[in-house]
Amino acid sequence: MGITSGDFRDRLQAHSLDWPEMVRSTDRNLGLLAGLITLLALADGVLHFSLDYILFRGNVFGRLGPPPGAPPPPGGGGGPPPLPLPLNQLFALNLVGYVVLVLVLWFVAPRIGSWRWLVEVAFLVYVALVFAGWLRLGAPNPMGYLGYFSKFIELVLVLAVLARLWMTVSASRGLRSVPAA
Repeated sequence: MGITSGDFRDRLQAHSLDWPEMVRSTDRNLGLLAGLITLLALADGVLHFSLDYILFRGNVFGRLGPPPGAPPPPGGGGGPPPLPLPLNQLFALNLVGYVVLVLVLWFVAPRIGSWRWLVEVAFLVYVALVFAGWLRLGAPNPMGYLGYFSKFIELVLVLAVLARLWMTVSASRGLRSVPAA
C-alpha cells in the first residue's frame, strides 16, 4: 500500500493554513497581547498611584511638605534633583497616562489602519520616560521591593509591546504583499 499523489495532496491541504485562518490567528494573538499590555500597564499605573497612599498618606494632588506641625526641611542643595511636578502628582499622572494609552490601544488603534504601530511606539516611549525618571531619582525602592517590582512589570510590558509591534508591522507588510482574492 503506497501513498498516492491524491492522498499526499489531501494531507498537505489538511495541514496547511489558508490565508483567512492566518489572519484570524494574527488578530487573535494581537488581541491577546493587547489584553496582556492592558493588564501590565494598569498594574504599573495602580502600583505608582498606590505610592501616593504609601509614601504621602493619600496626598494625591496636594502640595508636598513636612507633616503638620513639623519644621520645614533645612535648605541646602542635597537631595534628589528637582522635578517638573511634585512626586505625588507624578505618581497620579502615571496612572492617568497608562489609562489614556490603554484607551488609545483599544479604541483608536483599530481605526487608524496601517498607522496603528504608532500606538505601540507611544507605549515604548512612555515606559522609557517612566524608567528614566526612576533612574533620575536614584532608583528608589520603597518598602524594599516596590521599585524593582515596578521595573519588572515595565520590562515585561516592553516585551509584550515589542511583540505586538513586530506582529503589527509583519501583518501589515504581509497584507500588502498578498494579491486580492
